[in-house]
Amino acid sequence: MNTQHKKLVDKIHLLTFDTQEDITSTFLRFQEYYESPNFRGKIFSLAEFKQWYIKTSSKGIESGEFTYYSDWNGFNIPSYVLKPFYDGEFNPLSEAEKSLLEIFKDELGVFYIIGVHKETKKIAQLLKHETAHGLFYTNNDYRNEVEQVLAKYDTEPIKDELRSKAGYHEEVLEDEVHAYSIDSASGLNTPIPEKLSTELREIYEKYLKQE
Repeated sequence: MNTQHKKLVDKIHLLTFDTQEDITSTFLRFQEYYESPNFRGKIFSLAEFKQWYIKTSSKGIESGEFTYYSDWNGFNIPSYVLKPFYDGEFNPLSEAEKSLLEIFKDELGVFYIIGVHKETKKIAQLLKHETAHGLFYTNNDYRNEVEQVLAKYDTEPIKDELRSKAGYHEEVLEDEVHAYSIDSASGLNTPIPEKLSTELREIYEKYLKQE
């Protein structure tokens, strides 16, 4: 598996994978430990997650198959997520999980990891979406400005659609609404107010230049 690593901006690391299967199989347990509505903050095996995902995801319910590896394109996790994996709580680890941990074993302090893959046709939009997550987590001023803008709008319809995807814990919905609003190719069915997107993109561009 070929993985390219670079620091995108201060405290935000980008991992680029060759294929969708490479990135999804690597990030799955890290990502779901962070934001799954069922597994957030819990120790779980891949088999346990597969069983749950087939029963709760829309494509899983429809097909009876595990579709995670083709459902997701971008990933984002804060650095604290790595600790239980380093501590052996998720053993046995897959070779892909070990490779990710090896990359960051000497990294100190608080940081954020985002991941994209080369097979997607919308890599620029995907990168913007995931970078927005990174800024939201690592930059308090950015987060405060974003939250002030979000407070002016009724974002419950957007959150309801995100809840229906069986992929997001309540704790991350605000961050997801913000990232989907910035991403010009969000893929959501729920309309996002154009003014909301404009305001958030202006904040995003301002802070990205500062970084």
